[in-house]
Amino acid sequence: MPKPIVVLMTWIHQNPLDMAALATGVAQKLSQNSAMFPSPPVTPSDLSAAANAVTAAYANRMNGPAAKTALDQADAELDEILHIEAAYVNTIANGDKATIEISGFTATSDSRKPATVPDTPDAPKISGNASALHLETNNSSADSFCWLIFTDTPVTPSVSGTHITLPAAPVIVIPNGHFREDLLNVIPAGAKIAVQVLAQNTAGKSGFSPLVTFMVGS
Repeated sequence: MPKPIVVLMTWIHQNPLDMAALATGVAQKLSQNSAMFPSPPVTPSDLSAAANAVTAAYANRMNGPAAKTALDQADAELDEILHIEAAYVNTIANGDKATIEISGFTATSDSRKPATVPDTPDAPKISGNASALHLETNNSSADSFCWLIFTDTPVTPSVSGTHITLPAAPVIVIPNGHFREDLLNVIPAGAKIAVQVLAQNTAGKSGFSPLVTFMVGS
């Protein structure tokens, strides 16, 4: 049985600028093809404005914690808007690939491919401070990520099938996280943390990434 064709949510694995570019393109296509897409829940102008907000916030992201928080908020808002718009396009397209592509989105394939275990992620990137600590990794074939944030001496976890074994240790675990995670007012200033992450999908779990240490600022 063929797999239903719907909008491929490519933006959930993109950086903010690429997601904003996608949203701008979708806004233009929806506006140009308004007869086919007559009443999107988010108007093309509002979608374009949300994309511009992400672009502006990204350019300002290095100007302190408030600026980084503003980027995170703009990024999350645009992500939500794209999900809403994609659901609308799926309703209009009713499984037609060409209609989805006319909207500016990418369509999924109608063939079913067996899932494969994701590759082990690269070492995570850590930034921010005690009020807003930001974690980010890479892996496009994962459904979710398991994050380990050690607040004392890290231990070596093991992965067997779908199970993770973790010896007793002071650790924060995010078992089904995203490729970007924010810890708001969780880690105190001056704490030294160690972070690693694995990727997971229906086929299984990858190995853990290299461990990265970070001194949390105030």
